[in-house]
Amino acid sequence: MGKKKNKNKVSGAVKTAAKTEKKLANKLKKELANLGEEDIAKVIAEIEREEAKRSAATEKNLPGVPSPRAYASLTPHPINNELIMFGGEYHNGQTTVVYNELLFYNPEKNVWRLVKAPGAPPPRSAHQAVATPANKGELWVFGGEFTSPTETQFHHYKDLWCFSLAEKKWEKVVAPNGPSARSGHRMVLLGRKLIVFGGYCDDGRDYKYFDDLHAFCLDTRTWSKLATSGRGPCARSACIMLPAGNDSLIVYGGFSRVREGRTERTHTHTELFRLGVKGGGLSWRTLTGGPSSPPARAGQAAAYAAHMGRGYVFGGVSDVEETEEDIRGEISDELLMLDLEAGKWHSVTLKSEQTAQTASTQPSVADEKPEESVTVVTDEVFTMKLGGAAPPSQGVQSSSVVTSRAARPSPRMSTMMAVQRSTLYLYGGVLEKDEKQFYLSDMYSLDLHKLSEWRTIIEQPPLPDWLGSDSEDDDDSGSGSGSESDDSNSGDD
Repeated sequence: MGKKKNKNKVSGAVKTAAKTEKKLANKLKKELANLGEEDIAKVIAEIEREEAKRSAATEKNLPGVPSPRAYASLTPHPINNELIMFGGEYHNGQTTVVYNELLFYNPEKNVWRLVKAPGAPPPRSAHQAVATPANKGELWVFGGEFTSPTETQFHHYKDLWCFSLAEKKWEKVVAPNGPSARSGHRMVLLGRKLIVFGGYCDDGRDYKYFDDLHAFCLDTRTWSKLATSGRGPCARSACIMLPAGNDSLIVYGGFSRVREGRTERTHTHTELFRLGVKGGGLSWRTLTGGPSSPPARAGQAAAYAAHMGRGYVFGGVSDVEETEEDIRGEISDELLMLDLEAGKWHSVTLKSEQTAQTASTQPSVADEKPEESVTVVTDEVFTMKLGGAAPPSQGVQSSSVVTSRAARPSPRMSTMMAVQRSTLYLYGGVLEKDEKQFYLSDMYSLDLHKLSEWRTIIEQPPLPDWLGSDSEDDDDSGSGSGSESDDSNSGDD
């Protein structure tokens, strides 16, 4: 008889991996001790315990406006004429702050209300939120990430939360077989199911992008992994996903990173897909998008206008120059409309812009070099919009161009956007300038029926000082999260 095998015996490779992991953990503990920072898992657990101690909800109007942020969720209230903002983060080049604030905005009163309710989720950004009118209104939140202040540690969530808008309390919904921990994913409501697609997970040492599709049934409160046919989107994060009726959805673009040997290649996707019911199952098919399809961009914001059958997309960042040592990103302020039934893109030109374009065709003697003037104005548009004064050398022609553009949102990425009662709302996001990233706190609205002009709700104050390094080389040991500390065009969230 042969010798019995020891089922508990551990291979040499496993032992080596365990030792390596232990060394990394000990190294991290020393680094955290030097930084005066606690272990991120303990921080999250303590926050959740403290939130659970709250016995009743409290509400108060903000004396001002929410703080600057990006990667939050902005969701139309399913019953009232309000917007719901949850989470997000702020980074000043040196420190990152992640929020779990639950804020309600009333457009008629122009008032923000902060609600602190029992059992709130721990802080997160790059999560997803969906609201439904069932049970007098519910807000569902899934996944996201938490970053330590020094960006030394990152945690990705796989938890699902439900906020009762009527009872004003949170519930952590525990159900097996859900998606793995991730951020930068997308979630929409189809009928009575939450559909989750894509995303990525990065612990600072390794990363993974996802192409899996999951459904959470709101009636049975169960997760299921969906099987599909046809060629669908490959693994990616930060794509655009919008419902198209009650039984289909559309996915556009996204971002991913791929290792090729010792090098890493980034890819911004431009394909447009529809997922629908075919022959009793779910099937992907590719759409052309039409001649107005946008160029490859990451970090775009999207909002769903259900009663119009349209999706609206704003901003994002494109790679416009790439060498062996440098990638330069150009941030957009373009507003696009996606016809969800036809699967076609359309440019959106406001009436105020048409007037400005007509005026700009008139000859001017104030500037003999119009091309140089436009370049200068584009560079200074951020300063003008943020309250700075235009340099005297620009002349009358340049000032008039800036004035015509001042009422619209400046170029940005990772902004928050939602449609409520035929009005499009846009809040915050990230402005990148000279390798620095500034988190914004301005807000705009646009009447989608009139399409006349953007209305400024909150003006952006002067940009704060950037506390980080101006050199990319100094940031090599920074974030692995991909949210805002990686290269400008990462767009992971």
